[in-house]
Amino acid sequence: MMGVRRLGIACLVLLGLVAVGCSRGETPPRGTGNDEDYLRAVCAGIDRVSDALVSASSANEIAAAIEEFADTMRAINPPPDLTEYNRQFVAYLDAALKDPTSVVTTAPPLPPDGPRRRLAQLEPGIAECREPTFFSRGLE
Repeated sequence: MMGVRRLGIACLVLLGLVAVGCSRGETPPRGTGNDEDYLRAVCAGIDRVSDALVSASSANEIAAAIEEFADTMRAINPPPDLTEYNRQFVAYLDAALKDPTSVVTTAPPLPPDGPRRRLAQLEPGIAECREPTFFSRGLE
């Protein structure tokens, strides 16, 4: 009985140490990012995928660009009102890995109207947004 109790305590201590190690700033808190950094990541990723669609010689090369984009978006710290959208966008990119050319025929999710309009206004001022229309297309 005493051995089981010690094992349980050891496991709790180990879990506590792991939790402390994970909370040392290695992963930024989610939902505290800013619009400009978020747009830079989105626009740079879109450019890389677009370039791959034009110049890649295989679906695997396109998939590699999509996977890199998904990894970047998974790691980014989105603004507070874009955390759910970011999750949906990463899911869209992950799904595209099965059929990389689907990014041409399947529309990506878009954020809610308010954040979308805010990002659309900022797009022209972000150098990485060569063709600033991702968030503004279809807005009136």
